[in-house]
Amino acid sequence: MKLFKDWTKFELSLSLGSILIIIIVGIIFKSDILTTTCSVVGVITAFLHAKGKNLGQVFGLLITALYSIVSFKNRYFGEVLIYLTIMLPMYILGIISWAKHKNIKTNSVEVNKVKRKEKIIVITLSSIIYIGIYHLLKFFNTSELIISTTSVIISMLAMYFQVRRSKHSFNFYLINDIILIMLWGIPVIKGNLLLFPMFINPIINFISDIYGIHNWQKLEKIQKTR
Repeated sequence: MKLFKDWTKFELSLSLGSILIIIIVGIIFKSDILTTTCSVVGVITAFLHAKGKNLGQVFGLLITALYSIVSFKNRYFGEVLIYLTIMLPMYILGIISWAKHKNIKTNSVEVNKVKRKEKIIVITLSSIIYIGIYHLLKFFNTSELIISTTSVIISMLAMYFQVRRSKHSFNFYLINDIILIMLWGIPVIKGNLLLFPMFINPIINFISDIYGIHNWQKLEKIQKTR
């Protein structure tokens, strides 16, 4: 397939192996189709992002719907809030932005260098928004309030830098992966093993995001050469 022509054997093995692990875990712990599918789509989206493929933004629209439903069922209203009000429009913006900035040489998105001033402004605004999000989620009696609020803000920052085509998005995704491991690990530890695929998902995404940092640094170097 044309999509995979520039994928190495390592990349294909890592992505396909991760999907297989999610499916096997889902079968072992008798997870429902929605939970397992959500986890699989999440892994695919993360790997496509790591490769700099715009198709990852398209898959992001699907993961928005699936993840919101699973989160709502588990009273993680913060996750629902960010995916429907922030992630959804940002994925749409990401599709447009990435499509306009495709690098022919690497067959991927053109890596953008975000200025320091912009980073400071965005992070400062996010710190202020955190307070408002906290009280909003508290009003809706959100489960794991602190963790959920932090996840909202970190995800927002990750998505912002993703739309801006910045490799810094992976730094925030790595932080959020850790947060999500805790968020979904709590119900699993409490005995809800049906959600085990949702717990495994951010662990796998953590690995793909580490690779994403490496791959985007490589893409940046190639794109700078003439």
